[in-house]
Amino acid sequence: MDVIGDYVELTKRGSRYVGLCPFHDDHHLGNFVVYPRGNCYKCFACDAKGGVVDFLMKHANMTYRQAIEELAHRAGVSLEQPYIPAPRTITKKEYRSLPTLRLPFKMVERYKGIESTLTKWINKLNWSESQRKRIPEILDMYHVGTSKFGHTIFWQIDDTGGVRTGKMMKYLPDGHRDKNNRGSFAWVHHKLLTVGKWSDEQFEMRQTLFGMHLLLRFPKAEVHIVESEKTALLCSIFFGDLEHHIWMATGGKSNLTKEKLAPIINSNRIISLHPDKDGVDEWKERLDKIFYKKSYINQSIIYPYWKPEDGDKADIADILVRLITERDNKNSHVSEIIPRTEICKTFLINNNNG
Repeated sequence: MDVIGDYVELTKRGSRYVGLCPFHDDHHLGNFVVYPRGNCYKCFACDAKGGVVDFLMKHANMTYRQAIEELAHRAGVSLEQPYIPAPRTITKKEYRSLPTLRLPFKMVERYKGIESTLTKWINKLNWSESQRKRIPEILDMYHVGTSKFGHTIFWQIDDTGGVRTGKMMKYLPDGHRDKNNRGSFAWVHHKLLTVGKWSDEQFEMRQTLFGMHLLLRFPKAEVHIVESEKTALLCSIFFGDLEHHIWMATGGKSNLTKEKLAPIINSNRIISLHPDKDGVDEWKERLDKIFYKKSYINQSIIYPYWKPEDGDKADIADILVRLITERDNKNSHVSEIIPRTEICKTFLINNNNG
């Protein structure tokens, strides 16, 4: 704990210490947890975890040898002698033997049907008539909820219908996240943990993709994956054709992993990945490691519709909103942009060449 505490400001909470995770842009105190008894850490948002050596290698960019030397120096041990790290208890959580946390579905139902700042903004966009008719269905299908404090709740429901957790986020009236408010982001399972509604000594909270439960509802659909939950909602409303094309969100670039894609891969679906403009290279690297032949990077939304005014970090939602707004300027062709056949074209070309 002392080593990690030199790099991260930690606050004692019960038998643990919590702080802001140094491995992603964290704004919620409590995502990052240090367990003194096991001398290890875990982030419940980005899934970073490990021991002290792992932390020094990842955060301080040390080699394994440098990390060992640093710990030896702190312990007053000379590396002229053989250095053996002190043994520590390996918890059941590290073996991933604990059952997955499942929340009661009645929690999802309790917070549905209430407008949030985000859903009000979505309804105000200049949708076509057919798109606007889809809005209530999409919000209901994804079980989008609203907390009593005004957060939009994006529930993570797995392919068996099990409720893993909910991501709670506050938005501004213009549809952007309220990043300046420390209370604008939280996890439902964290809230329940602090009031003793579940124990992380008995269950493990494992994230799933937002929208994963749609595999059950649309057994023949191709899966399109974007980064943010808001983007998944907008794409579902914009494109429709849910029987053949469903949208999911990773909730962050680093959450694109083979483990989280496993239910989709096991169902032998086509996976179309739509990274934001600044995430293309990272997702290409991750896709190479996942090595699933029916997956591909799809840039048919970013290109050719991206414009310099969108910015180098523009996400797909930004581009769609701009295109929808342009309809106000009587650009009627915008209503028919990016036909569904165009979205599938990249895969068909690559598959035929492969």
